Amino acid sequence: MRLPRPLQIWDLDALRDEFIQTEFLGVSDGPLVTHRETGNPLDSGAFLAVHLIRLIHGLRVGECNDSESQECTQLSSSEWTNMRQYEQRIHLLEPYLDMLPARHYDTTATSGSTAEYAHHDHPLIWPKSTLESLFPKYTHTYDLIVHYRRMIQSEYDALGQASKVFAQNVDFSEFLNMRVNVLSRAFGVSATENDSGAKWPKSEEAANESLLDEMISYETSNFGTYLDKSHQSSSFKLRSMSPLLDMYNSHPNPNVMWRYNEKTSSYDIRASNKNSLSPGDAIMVSYGKYTEGHLFAKFGYVNGDGSSPTEANLAVFHRPLGDVGLGRQYSLLPFHAWDSVSSPKGEATQLDKTKQVVGMQSKELLRYLIFDDGYKECVKVSDNEEYDQHEELKFLKLQHLIRIANDIDAWVVRLPEKFPDAKPPQSLSERPELGTDTSKVGVNAKKMLSTCRLLSLTVDDIGREAVDYLREGLSSDKFEVEKDGPTLEYRTMMCVARMCGVAMSRYGEYLTPKGRQEPKEFGSREWNAWHTSSDSPERGEQA
Repeated sequence: MRLPRPLQIWDLDALRDEFIQTEFLGVSDGPLVTHRETGNPLDSGAFLAVHLIRLIHGLRVGECNDSESQECTQLSSSEWTNMRQYEQRIHLLEPYLDMLPARHYDTTATSGSTAEYAHHDHPLIWPKSTLESLFPKYTHTYDLIVHYRRMIQSEYDALGQASKVFAQNVDFSEFLNMRVNVLSRAFGVSATENDSGAKWPKSEEAANESLLDEMISYETSNFGTYLDKSHQSSSFKLRSMSPLLDMYNSHPNPNVMWRYNEKTSSYDIRASNKNSLSPGDAIMVSYGKYTEGHLFAKFGYVNGDGSSPTEANLAVFHRPLGDVGLGRQYSLLPFHAWDSVSSPKGEATQLDKTKQVVGMQSKELLRYLIFDDGYKECVKVSDNEEYDQHEELKFLKLQHLIRIANDIDAWVVRLPEKFPDAKPPQSLSERPELGTDTSKVGVNAKKMLSTCRLLSLTVDDIGREAVDYLREGLSSDKFEVEKDGPTLEYRTMMCVARMCGVAMSRYGEYLTPKGRQEPKEFGSREWNAWHTSSDSPERGEQA
């Protein structure tokens, strides 16, 4: 099957939307929209959501004039619903726009009822009470869902503040729903300068502009200045809403393959050579390598067959604020505070905010230093001006902790798939069969172990030069504490075990025999949450 470019809706199409350029991207002396708390630019996915809503409203404006339906809202702004730019294309997209999940979530419907699934059922749209009843707080999956919600709320606030027209025509519920559509349905596009799909549809004024220059002109979190400093390849990572293709669920071992064909500017979709496909089988493609928790937080489901990796989060005393698992889509810190490609804008207020947040984190980070492994007694910091190498070592540890507090790799490790050869199910309603247990235990935990070695150091380690070792390490951006004999390594493993215990304690009643019971209905939100949070050795999130 081939999906042609006219049926695709790219984030590049949204960035070329004249309304979006004027209202949000600084064209014609308009405002440049950013997240209020950090000054970070918005991800292009936010503008794709606005673009889709605008297309839907443009289609409905004529219907609303003649309809008495409560579902139809009278749209008063001709500027918002002006579809002149898309008059030759919009009706071609109408069937796809009509099939996107509805904007509302029925909070009164029971799990599995017809009313519930008539609307968009996704964890990012669930009421807070539902989320908290199904997930232990501050576990990695819970945090991902909360951060996605924060991102969408911050995007909506920024867009509404920049444009009164947007605020008057789009409420948060509608934006939330469409943003979830973009997150869970958009596919990647690797477009090049010579890709006709990237040149279409392009205004006559911009016809001679290179694609690189055009992308740099759009100040988003993934393009603009960031692209100008980081772009080294011949292709550009875009995203596209793709009819039919986005109806298929994902599996690490798919039975259907897809790829973007730059020669035809189309998505080519075909049966996999590895996994057989029979009439009536559920079609499964691959969205990429996601952990169980991230798959659930972003796409709203899990496969439940052990085919995806899991994650262990040992940041038990503080909350990382840099890359919270969303990359440059959203961060609670200014990008320059944790991303080496970004540069501070020179605004004192933004730098002050960064220092304030780091200052707040340092109080939380002190909790990691209370155990003093390797000492007979806790090291107490005194007011005595006499030099004490034990005290200095503790201060140096805190300085290093502040540096790595927002490096997610220093605290979170990915655990391999339990059943990597599990096959796609024949039906989405059937419980999947587990594959062969490979008993994989190897993980890339180098940075996390470095963190625990840092916490476990005494002045007698590193040839009795631990103080100098950490002091010199402050001058390196890539410093990690390396192995130094069995004694330090033993304390390091004890530190890992302690933090795993603290992490597991967050599950509370979820670790009781009652909490471990598997819900009867496979694929329900209760079952998905159970699978993602279960401490079963075959399933779910670990720590």
